[in-house]
Amino acid sequence: MLPTALAHTAKPKSRDMAPVQTLGNAAAKCSTQAKAYGACVASNYENIERNMCAHEFKLFKHCVQQHLGRRW
Repeated sequence: MLPTALAHTAKPKSRDMAPVQTLGNAAAKCSTQAKAYGACVASNYENIERNMCAHEFKLFKHCVQQHLGRRW
């Protein structure tokens, strides 16, 4: 017999996907910066170290923030 909490099948909560879509759209507008960051990570993936691709990430993050119109 299942515990009471598991016996009832609850409806899954719906999620608002708008923030994810907004972030995705902003990131898509920064493909040049994303490619540079990805290339840096890919070329060093066996010996990756913290902040190794910090410059490329900073440029990508700045671009995304500009397209979002806010910072985090």
